[in-house]
Amino acid sequence: MQKGWLAALLVVGINLSGLPAMAMEMEESGEGSSKLHMHGYGELHYNVPRDGGNSKMDLHRMVWGLSYEFSDRISLHTEVDFEHSAQEMELEFAYIDFLINPAVNVRGGLMLMPVGPLNEYHEPTLFYSVERPTVQKVIIPTTWQEGGAGIFGSPMEGFKYRIYVVSGLAGEGFRSKDGVRPGRGKGAGGENKPQTGEKLAVVARLEYSPLAGLDFGASYYTGKVDQVNNIPGDPSVTMMEGDVRLRMSGVDVQALYAKVEIDEAGNINTAFSKGVAEEMVGWYIELAYHLSHVTQTSWDLVPFIRVEEANTQDGMPAGTSPDLQYNQEITTYGLAFFPHPQVAIKADFQNTEDEAGGDKDQYNFALAYMF
Repeated sequence: MQKGWLAALLVVGINLSGLPAMAMEMEESGEGSSKLHMHGYGELHYNVPRDGGNSKMDLHRMVWGLSYEFSDRISLHTEVDFEHSAQEMELEFAYIDFLINPAVNVRGGLMLMPVGPLNEYHEPTLFYSVERPTVQKVIIPTTWQEGGAGIFGSPMEGFKYRIYVVSGLAGEGFRSKDGVRPGRGKGAGGENKPQTGEKLAVVARLEYSPLAGLDFGASYYTGKVDQVNNIPGDPSVTMMEGDVRLRMSGVDVQALYAKVEIDEAGNINTAFSKGVAEEMVGWYIELAYHLSHVTQTSWDLVPFIRVEEANTQDGMPAGTSPDLQYNQEITTYGLAFFPHPQVAIKADFQNTEDEAGGDKDQYNFALAYMF
């Protein structure tokens, strides 16, 4: 694994070493500034369980992204994620945009699924807590990327959409603990990887902003999940999500509801000895306030609180009992300090209770940044 990411670093280093000469050459030829752009983000986490367990310091992720403009209408966008101090490496996305007009454009490659407000835009300075909301991990399987193609655009002011045909989820990976998350294909359809797109899926998201500071979103996903052709009944997954956000006078309120339905879940359990549910649900409400609205400073301090429920065992196949430890209620509250809009220092407290009687408390701290 180390050889793999070291090789990737070397390749990136070699490519970046040619940037100044490349930019100079294009300027001399009258093409303007460099067509190659770099961006990225990262976050260091420190998690401290209150009731036993070991504390953990983790450079959770460092992401490097490169974009290249072939022309005014064709561009490439890529990100590579080095997780846990580069012990794991993942291709976050790699797709090409073909711009036609504001209403209809084409995108193809390895893309982040447009399900929920966080999966596509999950940079750590864009949310207030140290950890991502539980609902957007175990119900909506953030980070979720699949290979495929589709269209996107903004046919009218305040309205945006994305519609893709992508590789489907793999039912053999589903679990009672975190639902369909382990069934993500991630575009890794090589040897010993069953998620090769034997069955495809359709995913779509609509967003509407009727006025500044008010945003509505809705997402839909549906597709078959028998990627290895050995599950009776040809099961499928349908995911529905709705969210709203209001930002006004320093106040930031967000709410989200998500539901996953698995048709023929019992056949998945029979084929792979799983405890997969037919229905999974989750929701959260978050309230935050930006003190910079009062102080009128360049820095910002944001107290927040979020209450959420995530149940990956909400509805079970006939003859199967739910595992109550996976019906969770999570309360998170804390502070996010922004000395700069692209840098955040976070501290929060998180309590997790479940229907089986579990009760866990944890302190979380983070240094986050994006560029």
